[in-house]
Amino acid sequence: MKRALLKYLLLLPIWLLLFACEKPEAAYPEGAGSLRVAVQLEGFSRAESPGDGSIYDGGGMEDLTLVVVNQNSKVEAIQHLSALSGGDQLVKEVRFEHLNFGNHTIYAYANTERSYLSEAKTLLASLEVGDSFGATQRDALFTTRTGTAAPTTSTTQPLLLTASQEVTIDIGTTTSSLVLVRPIVRFEVIMHNHAAVPVTVTGVTPSAFNPSTGYLLPHGGAIPSSVSYRNLPTYASYTGGTNRVIEANSEGTIYRTELFENRASSYTLDLDLAITTTVKNLVTQNVTTMSANTAYLLRNRLTNRYLVDNNGSMAVVSSISDAISLEHAQWKFSSTSSGHLINVATGNRYYRDTSAANSGSNLSFSKQNNSTYYRISYSSGGTRYLRDNNGSVTFANTNDNARDWQLQTASQSTSTETITHSADGVQLYVVDPVTAAVTPMREQLRNQHVKVVINTYYNEQLGSFRFEATPWTEKNEEVNFN
Repeated sequence: MKRALLKYLLLLPIWLLLFACEKPEAAYPEGAGSLRVAVQLEGFSRAESPGDGSIYDGGGMEDLTLVVVNQNSKVEAIQHLSALSGGDQLVKEVRFEHLNFGNHTIYAYANTERSYLSEAKTLLASLEVGDSFGATQRDALFTTRTGTAAPTTSTTQPLLLTASQEVTIDIGTTTSSLVLVRPIVRFEVIMHNHAAVPVTVTGVTPSAFNPSTGYLLPHGGAIPSSVSYRNLPTYASYTGGTNRVIEANSEGTIYRTELFENRASSYTLDLDLAITTTVKNLVTQNVTTMSANTAYLLRNRLTNRYLVDNNGSMAVVSSISDAISLEHAQWKFSSTSSGHLINVATGNRYYRDTSAANSGSNLSFSKQNNSTYYRISYSSGGTRYLRDNNGSVTFANTNDNARDWQLQTASQSTSTETITHSADGVQLYVVDPVTAAVTPMREQLRNQHVKVVINTYYNEQLGSFRFEATPWTEKNEEVNFN
């Protein structure tokens, strides 16, 4: 009996030890874990710049609300911080104590107090510890926009920022880093004017990729199933009704709006541009009586071509615009009866040859009876006349109307002319930053600043201009329209 009892007593501590070391198969028991969260902006790391650092572009936090939700979709802790300033607007560390062990999700909202995007403030207004935080809160949407309305932002009110992060609370202190992003897309069209004259933008019309709503919290690029796509705000609503003018050799924003995340099979722009140029108009008048040392055009009676100085030689052109300059087509007579011709532009002197010379024998200048035409000649085995010989200037004794020249005075007046150009359906492309592959744009996601550059070129000689739309990363000075 004693032996049996001893055996029983010896086994008992072992059985008790095994029982004490065994853990139940249930979920984590309640504990006293803590959580330290470093909340920062996407722009602080500059992985994707949300703006220029301005709090109104999503570059800072005025206030911050953190909601910790456990795996049962219950709010376990809330902290709301107001009046953040200095470095706290860029990075803020928040600590939570006495959190249950297990999986949790942190939801973060910044700038809820004054943002125009006020849906987050409404969602958080009555939220308390112990409340449910399920699909209704996680999938909360912005108020549906109608017409061409887009998300409203302001230069005097901060931009809403949101984020979420899963963490596991365990013994000791759990650390986490949470990055806030803008819940909207910033879409901007920039013109780089390479022309030597200002360009007026009379219209910018994007295709219909303006979504009616979006998620308050990040959803991995998912678009709400209830979204509908509409036209973007009009160009006039952006400019206030005044067309944008991009000065010569400069650049500027010609259109900008905020949008919710969106996807489309095609992203295009319709563009309408105008250039106002100063046009010089040549006014000519026939002269009946010639004066010495006065500038005249000489137009041939037979061919209507004009006599010009072409690098020290006489030539003819069909139009004054074909001359090197107006002055290259203007001539002075050294006297009213005989002497030499002097080109106004070059000062070259012409005697009895179609090439310029410093000296020579005089020419004769004579007006024909009962006409307004003059003949320029000299005698050498007969009278040899200055004439237009089928496009070549010669002295010859041929007696036809090609030896007669009409003297004209010339003056210039100026007027303005507006040249317009339109392009419909300009496709927008995206350049992969790693592979440089160029593909059509297919989506615009939250926190992105989508910049489209329009490079504009003007050819004054052609009297027309062209432009091409390229992704921002392709902007360069190498494109040339000639």
